[in-house]
Amino acid sequence: MYAFVVFVGLALALAVVGGVLDEVLPVKAPKALTTTVTVGVAILVAWALDYSVFRAFGQPLRADWMNPVATGVVLVGMGEAIRALLANLGLNISIGANRSKTA
Repeated sequence: MYAFVVFVGLALALAVVGGVLDEVLPVKAPKALTTTVTVGVAILVAWALDYSVFRAFGQPLRADWMNPVATGVVLVGMGEAIRALLANLGLNISIGANRSKTA
């Protein structure tokens, strides 16, 4: 259970960091480039923390370099899934300007 809580916490933290970076940087990048940079940041965070969601759940990968790479990709995917779930519930975790579509 704790492995899942750590995983969701890191995913939310990376989603918020991605949102902050998107708001702070003066250049507005396309969504695909923003997602790619977020995956790179997530891989670096997983590598720096020496965290692997797969080892936490008892499923090691074939090579050690795969752990931070796959964990970074999965963390970004979970962050986007949580963001979409909250958006469907009418909640918004975006930082900065109000991005809700009100008429």
